[in-house]
Amino acid sequence: MQFQLKEINGKVMTKENLIFDLGFHNGDDTDFYIKKGFCVVALEANTELVNKSLDRFRDYINNNKLVLINKAVSDKKGILNFYIHPYKADWSSCDVNMAESDGTKSKVITVEAISLIDLCKEYGTPLYVKVDIEGCDLKVAEQLFRIDNKPQYISFETSKRDYTGIFSWLYVSGYKKFQLVNQLNNINRKKEKSQTSYEGKEIDYQFSKYSSGFFGKDLIENKWLSFDEALTRYVKYKELKIIDNQELALGWLDLHASL
Repeated sequence: MQFQLKEINGKVMTKENLIFDLGFHNGDDTDFYIKKGFCVVALEANTELVNKSLDRFRDYINNNKLVLINKAVSDKKGILNFYIHPYKADWSSCDVNMAESDGTKSKVITVEAISLIDLCKEYGTPLYVKVDIEGCDLKVAEQLFRIDNKPQYISFETSKRDYTGIFSWLYVSGYKKFQLVNQLNNINRKKEKSQTSYEGKEIDYQFSKYSSGFFGKDLIENKWLSFDEALTRYVKYKELKIIDNQELALGWLDLHASL
């Protein structure tokens, strides 16, 4: 499937200046991307989080830097149940088992869903897609295979349940380079002084505990791995996490991929 680049409120989007933030949450990632000079199409299923973010991002929305959509990401259009964790908004999910994995009863709402394919049809293919949608990431990974003009970069929060599928769909979709990034370290992460290339504007940014951090050329160049190397390292990490989650394998990993 090949898509034409579209406009966001009159501004023509190109693959070089557009990012999809799938799993907007409190907007910390979107804030970073916009300050780097990108335009963002962000999706968030939790209506309360969207409403709370309107004041913070009003200028970005009015200045055609951000389209904030109150929808869930899935593999097709329709209406889905969305389960909101009462204390940990970032645990909320379209998968009730994910949202209630700690035994806490979730609040159920209904939300409209949209696919990655339909987003690309409407807004064009982005440079980068950040995917952090708590248990539904695999549905996005599966769609990459059917998109001809693929994002140059994409990242997924990994999980022990879906990692094999995510790795596999990235591989068959033509992604060649992979990097595992521990999200626990992002709050203190800064660009390496030796790095000379970067995405968008070069800025000094303070990440939060909710930030996904750097992507693309901003990641450390010598830490890109082959498919086999990245999968082997993730399996070793997962094994250590099972043995001792507190001492041997702290944090959680995002998997970044590049064509």
